Amino acid sequence: MLNKGRVALFFGTLAALCHLVWVVLVAGGWAQAYVSWVAGMHFLTTGYAVQAFDAVKAVELIVMAFVVASIGGFVLAALWNAIVGKHK
Repeated sequence: MLNKGRVALFFGTLAALCHLVWVVLVAGGWAQAYVSWVAGMHFLTTGYAVQAFDAVKAVELIVMAFVVASIGGFVLAALWNAIVGKHK
């Protein structure tokens, strides 16, 4: 059986850390070059432009990533326990 709280915390933290890296890229002015580089590797050109850094948006992004991924991790663990737990 998976501990739903721990799985939720793991996925939430992982998502928040990934988005923190993105926030650092935006704040440092490297995000547009990164987006263009990744798109270029996929033979794409983008019409996207990275906006100026905004601390409030950055915090909202990190918090929402944590919340949404935590909910997803909780649901995943609950489903795992309901499906796999019955077969043990």
